[in-house]
Amino acid sequence: MVGLANPPVVLVSLDGIAPRFVTPERMPHLCSLARSGGACFSARTVDPPWTRVVHASMLLGVTPEAHGLVDNSMSPLSEGVTSVLSVARSAGLTTASANNWKQMDSLIEPQASLHRIFIDSGYDPAEDDLMVDMFTSVWRARRPDVSFVYLCRTDLVGHDHGWGSEEYLSAMTEIDRTLGRLLAVLGEDTAVVVTTDHGGLGADHSATSDEVMEIFVAVRSDRVTAGSMWTATSTLDVAPTVADLAGLEPDPSWTGSSLIGREVPLVDHLLDLVEQGASVTYGEHVDMRAHALQTARAVENDGDVADDDLVIAALLHDVGHLLAPAGDHGFADHAGVGAERLGPWLPATVTEPIRLHVAAKRHLVATEEGFRDTLSEASLITLEQQGGPMGADESSAFLDETHAERAMRLRRADDLGKQAGVDAGTVEDRRALLERVFATGPIDPSLAYDACRCPACRDESSQQHLIDVSSVSGATALGSHRRDDGLEVQLRLSDGSDHRVWLPERAPVITRISTPWSPGYRPVARDAGDVDAISTDVAIDGLAHVRGIPTEEGEVLRFASTIGFVHETHYGRLFDVRVEPQAINLAYTSLGLPLHTDNPYHDPVPPVQILHCLQPAVSGGANRLSDGFAAAEQLRVEDPRAFELLASRPVVFRYNGGGFDHSAERTVIDCRQDGSIRAVAMNHRSLETPVDGDFALALTRFSRILEEGEIELTMDAGEAIVFDNSRVLHARTEYDPSEGRHLQGCYVDTDLMKAKARRVLAAATTGG
Repeated sequence: MVGLANPPVVLVSLDGIAPRFVTPERMPHLCSLARSGGACFSARTVDPPWTRVVHASMLLGVTPEAHGLVDNSMSPLSEGVTSVLSVARSAGLTTASANNWKQMDSLIEPQASLHRIFIDSGYDPAEDDLMVDMFTSVWRARRPDVSFVYLCRTDLVGHDHGWGSEEYLSAMTEIDRTLGRLLAVLGEDTAVVVTTDHGGLGADHSATSDEVMEIFVAVRSDRVTAGSMWTATSTLDVAPTVADLAGLEPDPSWTGSSLIGREVPLVDHLLDLVEQGASVTYGEHVDMRAHALQTARAVENDGDVADDDLVIAALLHDVGHLLAPAGDHGFADHAGVGAERLGPWLPATVTEPIRLHVAAKRHLVATEEGFRDTLSEASLITLEQQGGPMGADESSAFLDETHAERAMRLRRADDLGKQAGVDAGTVEDRRALLERVFATGPIDPSLAYDACRCPACRDESSQQHLIDVSSVSGATALGSHRRDDGLEVQLRLSDGSDHRVWLPERAPVITRISTPWSPGYRPVARDAGDVDAISTDVAIDGLAHVRGIPTEEGEVLRFASTIGFVHETHYGRLFDVRVEPQAINLAYTSLGLPLHTDNPYHDPVPPVQILHCLQPAVSGGANRLSDGFAAAEQLRVEDPRAFELLASRPVVFRYNGGGFDHSAERTVIDCRQDGSIRAVAMNHRSLETPVDGDFALALTRFSRILEEGEIELTMDAGEAIVFDNSRVLHARTEYDPSEGRHLQGCYVDTDLMKAKARRVLAAATTGG
């Protein structure tokens, strides 16, 4: 099972995160990871819920009774227990660990962590960021197969200020920001498990109440379908899950089991909860399923502003009854329970009206004449259980809530949704809308305002901004509605005014359209006037073969002007490639040249090169070309360590001649933040930095892959090759200097070529 097919696995523990406080707005990186894979936000920790005890069970896969720890002291582990890192090392995998607490570090066997990062700082929350920085340095250089990273900020703030305090909630956002930095480095191809050890109540976590014992486990992996969840799991399942993701057999001593393959789609789970309502009425004239469907329909039909998020809130507003021990008239705090359980998964535009809909009833009874008369008998009974009508101060505080108006709208629909015999459709009818709201997630008010195309936000003729996006600081998204022509978002601005943002349905902007060369790839010869096809070939393949350019000197510049702007270098706007005495560049000799990119010592590197053949060689002088992006991706799969070295260690390229001294520092493989390849730079002739053995081997491996994938192309007079100098490496075979081979070349910027290619591809996609 162990091998290249298994991506690296990183286990991250965020100490002291209580799931009841997790929301996409507070912890966007954690919630995004959960949505991109699977999670359980109602998992259970072990007893006693002490940090060292729980982490022993997390890493060793056994109960406290088996590992022998009962508190946070430095007492030794029982014999016969094995950590997941030790299992990985025994299987020949590389491992790493990073923590700042000796009690934590002592849980990892001496030989289990090949790259052990430990700061004996006495459990300092300020060092979470340093811990991530140190680990990412190891990650970039070594890319361990299995790693464990421990972050502690939230636990200490919880002890100092209390779980749920403003300081604690801020610490959740801070630790999530640190997690986000780590995830950005790990990239999408790394399997990640994020969990916690315990929650907390007050300023402590020694009790075994639900507030303490409830934890979360989130997993992102290509083996977990996005939008999945687990209905139940525990700390004991973490080690088996990490091992499974790494392709390892579980240790026989472990108690839990892998989560992989046990997940269910979240949307299915939520719709099933609504279906379960068919079996209970809680004293109403209709069952809870019918009530949910009628309430959702009432929100749609109330004649107010369309709000898809509020429709979903209406559908799910009473699921708290089914998630708590309900009596004859349900569970009094079902609104809080429902919002809490849905909180990590759905945006506040859904969960806040749910949380507030009982408060809205109490407020309306207190402030609106005749509202009490609209309540059902069961609702009147629960009104008293829920605290009765609000007092003036309580009502004032309620109205200060951002979503108070939407909660009242939901509450009015709630009271309309209790009519026997009304057909409001089926639960399945709501699937598409629920999937849309879940997929959209929380809406960033600043981004929504910035993207708005309404006449108040954009000049109609230029489509330029009329507002400063910084002016929407403090704005809140109140809901959204999908239209045929786009998305409407309602914003509450910081001055209290509302703004309806219109985000038109547009074809996605084409930014990355390159495609790796397939076996047998050959560029199609294009006529010089077919500018769109040439531009598209370069955008997709990095290479175009052009014919029909006149063979007079300087014609390459005229052709270049049809596809882009000429990029001038120290060689001038135009350069001749032919044998020259006292050549200032090896290109101006008849020697064969290895695969390389041009001018990596320039900053920026000349983007696209054109080589126009005026007179070919009789023998030799053929162009050899290779796709650097395809080779880099192959290297990433076949030798991840070599890839990381070339992608993370900068080298200096230099040209010192002809009266110039050019120098630039860059990596051989340049990756974007998401791990995709942006550029390659390879030129042994100008590589200035001395390289050690590992780096030299990585370069050799990359060069071999490039050579294995190269194609050969011989140009006749009047033909040219146009290629992306940050992607396609070129070379030539040696030729007889007496044969008069003569090429002219220039460089062009890529903006116009990419713009033409996007237009062509967009038209092909839309049929326009």
